[in-house]
Amino acid sequence: MTVNTAIEQLLEVEEARGESVYGENTICVGFARLGSEDQKVVAGSMKQLLTVDFGPPLHCLVIVGKTHPVEEEMLEFYGL
Repeated sequence: MTVNTAIEQLLEVEEARGESVYGENTICVGFARLGSEDQKVVAGSMKQLLTVDFGPPLHCLVIVGKTHPVEEEMLEFYGL
């Protein structure tokens, strides 16, 4: 499953259930091919990440929760 597909499905579930657990403004980090020469790491809102082409697998999506200041720096570094 791609990062984009995961986000689309998560947003569909949230819309159907309406529990306000996350939404298109929720910050996430998308990863592709970690450890390889062409790895990709991008941070942004779910809505922003939907526009990113992460390329071929393997993909991973992290939904960001409460963060430490060092994590905030990394989110900015990898942000759109």
